[in-house]
Parts: sequence; C-alpha cells; structure tokens
Amino acid sequence: MKKSNRKFQVSHYTIHSKKLPAAFDGYRIVHLSDLHGAVFGRKNENLIRAVQGIHPDLVAMTGDMADNTRDAALRALRLCGKLTKDFPVYYSIGNHEQTLRTDMTPPDFLRELRGQGVHVLDNSRETVSRRGSLIRLYGLTTGMVYYKDPLGEYRKGAYFSAEDTKELLGTAGKDCFNLLLAHNPLYFPSYRDWGADLTLSGHIHGGILRIPYLGGVLSPDLTLFPKYDAGYFAERGKQMIVSRGLGNHFLFRVCNPPEVVVITLQTTNQSADV
Repeated sequence: MKKSNRKFQVSHYTIHSKKLPAAFDGYRIVHLSDLHGAVFGRKNENLIRAVQGIHPDLVAMTGDMADNTRDAALRALRLCGKLTKDFPVYYSIGNHEQTLRTDMTPPDFLRELRGQGVHVLDNSRETVSRRGSLIRLYGLTTGMVYYKDPLGEYRKGAYFSAEDTKELLGTAGKDCFNLLLAHNPLYFPSYRDWGADLTLSGHIHGGILRIPYLGGVLSPDLTLFPKYDAGYFAERGKQMIVSRGLGNHFLFRVCNPPEVVVITLQTTNQSADV
C-alpha cells in the first residue's frame, strides 16, 4: 500500500430531515466501506481507535469490507468483532461479498459476521429505536448483473429500478425516516424514488484518481467521471452520502485518501451541511 493510502481521512456530514424524530437529534453514525483487506495499524488498531474516539451510536458498513482472499475476509471479521463490543454494527453486502473465491464461501462469511454479533442486512430491514422513537434501516443486495463490470456478470442494458428495490425490500415506510445501506450508488434515482430518505453507499472508491473541481476520474466499471463518485448528493428531497472507501481493489488512489465518514442526524428541515 502506498504511503498516501496508509492514512485515512475523517469526513463529517450533517443530515437534516423533518422526518427524523426528536429523539434522533444528534444521532451519530460512522460509515465504513470498501476495506478490501486494507490494514491501518497492527490488526487495524488505528481504524478501531478512530471509530471508538468518535463514539458513534451506530456503525454502518456498506459492503466490500472483505475481498477475494481468506486473509481479507478474516481481517473484516476481526474488525467487526472488535467494533461490535462497543457499538451496534449493521452490514450490507457489496459485489465482493457475493463473489468470494476463497475457502470461505459467501454464506460462510455472512454466517461468521452474524456470529460476531453483526446485523447483516441482506435485502432486509431492522428497526432502530431511541428513547421510544424509531427509524428504519434497510440493507440492499443488488445482483451481480447490475454491476456494470465488463469482466463480470453484467447484463447489458440492466437497470435496477425503484420497483426492483420494492420487490427486494418491500414498501418504504411512509411515516418514518428510512435509512438505506446500498453498496452501489449508481442507482440512487431508484433508491430515492423508492423512498430512501438517506442512502449510504460506497463502491466507486472516490473515482480512484481525483482532480480538483472535477472529482473522481474512474469507477470500478471503467466509467469515466462517474456522477456519484464521493461525498454528498441531494435529489428531490432525498439525500445520499458516498464514501470514498478505505482500501483498493485495483490501481492506487491519487489525491484520494481513504475515508471514514461521520454522519450526524438533525431534526430540522434545512439543507445538509458538508
């Protein structure tokens, strides 16, 4: 790992929504994505210490924390095991969890995650409660045909729609705040139209190479200047934060440090601060 890729940056966002119950005002989420077997300090102690210092109410992982080697899968499991001792950890599934090619199969990996106390959201939802109020947390697993990887299982012309989202997750709650963990941000318009008030995603690795004022250059599917590369996006009253991720699967990051995202929820109807 290059020296510039060995240190992560902590990015802070504030998300405002009139749908948030007053009990969730100030609720803090740490968002981790795309570890891909990377290590920050011995056994990821630097990463663990950073999360502990933030004191989140919840840790959300949006996929590709594991990779195609057994060591990478074990590192992800070890990290989760450490964090679940202090915080509730919710994990949604990326493309690499679906294509593990080690002696640890995808079902084995998910079973081990659950054994560590992780809330695995595989096209499922859970209710998160705080002082008598609740929000809904969903985790979406999109099939490999929807990842526009020319070397993978992508089916030309495939598009993951709002109806597809509904088919997998059911109807979004109309009277509560809906938080969606979805690895691939490409389909944000579908998540938005389905009813996700806030979507957390990763997958794009910040565009690998970032150019000031232009953003990320290349997505994992070899798209140039992907629209949803990193950071905050808002459309039609719905919001999304895309993590630049923590590790690499191909190429090295340039002007694009690994990232830990911290999100603070606020119960107002203002625009989000970045």
